[in-house]
Amino acid sequence: MKRSKKVIFTAIMLSMVIICIEGLARLTYLIMFDHNYNVNSLYNIVKSNNYGLTDEFAYWWDQEIVHPYLGFVVDHQDEKKNKETYGFSTTVTPVIKREPGKLNVVILGGSVAQSMGKALETAFDRACRVPPNVITLGLAGYKQPQQLLALAYFLSLGAQYDLVINLDGYNDIVLPFTDNYRVGVNPFFPRNWNLRINRRPTHKVLAQIGKVRYLRDRKQENLEALPSSFFRWSAVFGLVKMQQFKKMNWEINRGSQKLYNLQQEEVKKFEETGPFWKYEDIRQLYQEAARVWVRGSVLLDQLARENGMEYYHFLQPNQYVKGSEVLNREEMRIAYLDDLLISKSAFIGYPILIQQGRTLLEKNIKFFDATQVFAKEKETIYIDICCHFNQRGKEILAAYIMDQIAQNPKMKQFLK
Repeated sequence: MKRSKKVIFTAIMLSMVIICIEGLARLTYLIMFDHNYNVNSLYNIVKSNNYGLTDEFAYWWDQEIVHPYLGFVVDHQDEKKNKETYGFSTTVTPVIKREPGKLNVVILGGSVAQSMGKALETAFDRACRVPPNVITLGLAGYKQPQQLLALAYFLSLGAQYDLVINLDGYNDIVLPFTDNYRVGVNPFFPRNWNLRINRRPTHKVLAQIGKVRYLRDRKQENLEALPSSFFRWSAVFGLVKMQQFKKMNWEINRGSQKLYNLQQEEVKKFEETGPFWKYEDIRQLYQEAARVWVRGSVLLDQLARENGMEYYHFLQPNQYVKGSEVLNREEMRIAYLDDLLISKSAFIGYPILIQQGRTLLEKNIKFFDATQVFAKEKETIYIDICCHFNQRGKEILAAYIMDQIAQNPKMKQFLK
C-alpha cells in the first residue's frame, strides 16, 4: 500500500511540475508573440517572417532559369503554366490584346510587385465598372533595367496594355551592392549573374551550394512536420522547435556567407562579371544605382506614351526609411535588424532614391513616393527583415495606388 501511495504521489508531483513548466512556456510564448500558443501560429511565424528570408539564395537556384533577354524567369515545372505565364507568377497571360471596355493593367518590379497582384486586382475591381486584366510581371530579384526590358519584350511580342504600374526601389538600390558588386560582378547585371551562367563552378562552390540547399530542405521538412507532431499541443515543444529553427537559420546564413566569400576568391570570366570597376567611395555606387533607376523610369514612361499607355511609378515602402512607420514590438522582433548588409544598404540608398525621384516629377512623370503610406499604422505590417508586408499592408498600398490612378481623367471611362 505504501508503495502504491508513493507511486501516486510521485505521479502527482511529476504532473504538477509538467503543468508548471508548460504554463511557464505558454506565458513565455504569450510575452514573445502577443498571442496564445498553438502549433498553427508557430508554423505561420516561421513560414512568414525572416526565418524564411535566408532561404532565398538557395530558392532561386532551384526554380529560376536564365532568360535570353530578361536575365531570368521561373520554371514552374508545368509545361502548360510555363507557356501561359512565360515564367512569371501572373494569372493572366502577358501577351494580351486591348478590347473595348476592358482595362489591361501590367505590374512591374521585384518581389513586392509580384506579391501585389491580387490586392491590386481587388482594388481595381472595387473602382472599375468591369474587372480588369492584371498582368504581373514583377519577379523576386528584378531591378532596373529588368522592369524596362520586361515591358519592351512583351510589347515586341504584341502585348497591348492600358496602364503600366512600376512598383520598385528596394531591389534597385540594395541588390546592386549586396548581390553583385561585393563579389566582383557588374552591379547592373541580374542578381547573382555569375552563378547563373557559370558552366563549371569549382568543387568548393558546388559543395557549398549543395550544403545551403541541404540545410534549406532540412528546415522545410522540419517545418512541414510541425502540425502533425505528437507534441504539437505543447508550448515547451514549440519554444524548443523555435530555437532549432533559429539555429538552422543561422547555419543557412553562415553557409550563404561562405558561398559569397568563395565567389570573391574565384577568378571569373568576362561573361560572368561583365565590365566591372571599383568605386573609390561606395556611396558613388548607390548614386549610380539611383540614376539607373531614374533612367529606367524615364524610358518606361516614353515607351508607355509611344504605345498609348498610362505610366505610374511608385517608390515602395520600406521599414528602414526614417519616419515610414512606428514599428510595433512584433515588427521590431521579426522585421527589423539594422546591422545587416541589406538594411545598411536601405538606410544609405532610400534617401538617395527619394531625392532622385523628384527629378521624375520635374519630367512630368507620374511618380509617387509611397514610403510614408504606413506612417500612421500601428498594426503589424512588415513580415520580414527585408521589405515584404502582410495582407493588410498590401491592401493599404493597393488602395493608395488606386487613389492616385483614379485622379487621372483618362481613367474615368473605366471607373464606376
